[in-house]
Amino acid sequence: MLKSCSEALSIVLCCVPWFGPCNDSGGKTSSCPNCAQYGKYMCPRDYHPVCGTDGETYGNECVLCLANREDHTHIEIVRRGHC
Repeated sequence: MLKSCSEALSIVLCCVPWFGPCNDSGGKTSSCPNCAQYGKYMCPRDYHPVCGTDGETYGNECVLCLANREDHTHIEIVRRGHC
């Protein structure tokens, strides 16, 4: 079993080069989005909101991944649901 968010992301980096390692959240509980499961340009329309480490609510995990990809950011998930 993987020990950390960084280890999980290291595996994904082989296949998804536009993501960097997860940030040290300074004691906050956050998790890396599982972006490898989503396409590059389209997300499902289901509404399962997630709260990003940037304080924004995203419609679902895929939308957060798309924002990371487009903006070259490393936003993680603080929690499932609204911020």
